[in-house]
Amino acid sequence: MNEDHLSIETLARWLSGDLEHEELVSRVIPHFLAVCPVCRETHEEILRLKREVEHWDERVAVFEGREAPGLLAELLGEPLDVQLANVRDDDRFQTWALCQLLLQRSSQVAGDDPTQAVTLAELAVRVGDLLVAEAYDPHWLLDLRAKAWAYLGNASRILGELWGAERAFRRAEDLLAQSLSGNLQVRAELLRLESSLRRAQRRLDEAQVLADAALGLYRESADLHGVVVVLVKKAKVLEERGELEAAIEQLREAVEVGVSDPRLLLCARHNLLLLLSAVGRDAEAEALLPEVRRLAAELGNPLDLVRLRWAEGRVDLGLGRRGPAEAAFREVQREFFARRMGYDAALVSLDLAILYAAEGLTAELKRLAVEILPAFESREVHREALAALIMFQKAAEEERLTVALARRLAAFLSREREPLAR
Repeated sequence: MNEDHLSIETLARWLSGDLEHEELVSRVIPHFLAVCPVCRETHEEILRLKREVEHWDERVAVFEGREAPGLLAELLGEPLDVQLANVRDDDRFQTWALCQLLLQRSSQVAGDDPTQAVTLAELAVRVGDLLVAEAYDPHWLLDLRAKAWAYLGNASRILGELWGAERAFRRAEDLLAQSLSGNLQVRAELLRLESSLRRAQRRLDEAQVLADAALGLYRESADLHGVVVVLVKKAKVLEERGELEAAIEQLREAVEVGVSDPRLLLCARHNLLLLLSAVGRDAEAEALLPEVRRLAAELGNPLDLVRLRWAEGRVDLGLGRRGPAEAAFREVQREFFARRMGYDAALVSLDLAILYAAEGLTAELKRLAVEILPAFESREVHREALAALIMFQKAAEEERLTVALARRLAAFLSREREPLAR
């Protein structure tokens, strides 16, 4: 008998209902997938849904996974009080897949709309609490609930509510401690997100320890995407510790791992470009620009292109091209003010201040001190950052703003911006 086909004995046992499930999965199903392209496509779709829903059971992945987008659209089409009531009272909304989709959406919008990210994560927490152990493995349920609380903590961090974030992570850790699932990726994800919280709290040693632990788990589970995400985060921690060369090495490793996620690739390369420029290796940074431009253009996010233009200005400044650098900074400053992104406008204004201070252009510095006034009205600018902006303005007006002072203020504002960054 050709080994590519099923034996007559196997067929007889299958037709009589005598074939064990494991043998059916290991022998019969692979045969049909090998000879039927339609079945292969259907099987690939099932595997995609399993990855998306993050559940091992094909029924959960297919039935719940295909219904979840419609349920989410229906849920989000209502006011918040109705959303909460629907989740509580309508069991259609009490599914594993909807909980996962709420978390995915929360993560996607966190950088642009952290308030909405918090709302989505809170809904996911409520859905997770309502899932019953009779329908799902209890330890997997504990993992999902822990993940939901961790996402709520992360969204709270991005919103700047660090106390709320701390409480959410404590709850996530308590739930995960009860789970016996052995799910490495859930544990890695919690460690990675908590590392971001510690960085926002300026507890950099703890942030690095947590990131290292997450990296080990991602590598153990062969999750290359997770490996790259943590390497990028580790680089940020090292940067804030002042270890810029070590941060560059982490980003180079992230770039070399090779993942298919274009946004993650853009993030790694863009951050590497900025760090190379920060340590004076502007020629190397300039060599990266074509690839970063390509990725940014493919993603088609206008804000990515604005930030890339900002990076180009920094490279021009480092290479002594004053005119192009000033033109880039002015263009980016206008874009940020037009988008009501006062904090970022203030940061790029400090790059202009560094340029003008190096040239001794006191009149331009005084004009810049006036131009930066709209940043004071931004909801992003909190008390500590506002004090730094006032210091900048006074120093410019009194003709005592030096390159060193401008750089110190820029570094401070960049650090303080982090709780609001994804």
